[in-house]
Amino acid sequence: MNKRVTICDIAEAAGVSSCCVSWVLRDHPRSRDMNAKTRQRILDAAARLGYVQNQLASAVRTGQVNTIAVVLSYSKYQTIAPFSQVMTGIMFEASERRWSVKIFSEDKLDDSFQQIVENRISKVIMMSVNDRQRERAAELAEKYSLDLVYAFERGIGRFPAVNADNVETASNMVRYLAAHGHSRIGLLCVPHSHCYQEDRHAGYLKGMAECGLKTDPRWIRCSEDIRRSLEEIFALPAKQRPTAFVALSDGIAAKVQSYAIRSGMDFPKDISVIGIGDTDIAWQLPYPLTTMRESLQETGKLLVRLLMKDPIDIHPDEFNVYHTHSVLVERQSVYNIKHGGKK
Repeated sequence: MNKRVTICDIAEAAGVSSCCVSWVLRDHPRSRDMNAKTRQRILDAAARLGYVQNQLASAVRTGQVNTIAVVLSYSKYQTIAPFSQVMTGIMFEASERRWSVKIFSEDKLDDSFQQIVENRISKVIMMSVNDRQRERAAELAEKYSLDLVYAFERGIGRFPAVNADNVETASNMVRYLAAHGHSRIGLLCVPHSHCYQEDRHAGYLKGMAECGLKTDPRWIRCSEDIRRSLEEIFALPAKQRPTAFVALSDGIAAKVQSYAIRSGMDFPKDISVIGIGDTDIAWQLPYPLTTMRESLQETGKLLVRLLMKDPIDIHPDEFNVYHTHSVLVERQSVYNIKHGGKK
């Protein structure tokens, strides 16, 4: 039977102390201050000797397991794409560190946190967008001395959040439309029940102001009834209505395109639209949507990095939010007024 490789064996092979080997193999914060070549020499020696870490022994010794708890709504995870994409980023980053991920339900939050503690898990990602649940999670994390980070929305107390910069996203949408010659730009929003809706609305106003464009209240709708909003807007005289819309989501942008085509308009010449999400619907429409793609997998990776207390070259905002950034995906739903439709 082959002898089990120990930390002492690796230390001897790499010419370092056992403490250094332990720090590197556990990805301890002290290991990040070590010389990169020394760190790599330790990893190479461990791989060459065939070292296999005993996670159970480590858990018994330290009182903690290398597992991240993710608290979420099972129904949202199954039906809403951003949740699964963020989860993919979490899984990738955890796997790179040889950590596992265990999912807990937000429906019985107190029970879930009790199970987290019983499983000796100390690091938690909260993916709920329910304000009450998020606040309760902060209380429980304080009670049990857990590390906690939030996906989406804003941070609570000392517990940070990771979210797209929705103000930046919406203001960039306005700038893109303005660069294509649109000066009458409307906003199709929904009633504000979450922070991202408020932020996208604020970003639209910011973009209009920065582009020196007039904001007409008749062009702005925060309603669930998108069809009615469009009917009211298009009842305005042609010279007084928008030539383009910033839509809160790809789904809303798709409704604009459908309404325009069914009403006999020349889309996108008569009315252009830009969405957010780069969802499946964005490229399945008769005129695929120009949209803003959110960095959702990057959000998941950043959540894990924050939990692990990695050095991060991003500073949180006043709401303790670390922002990721969206990128523009150009397709066919925006008419270039300046160049007769040509890009």
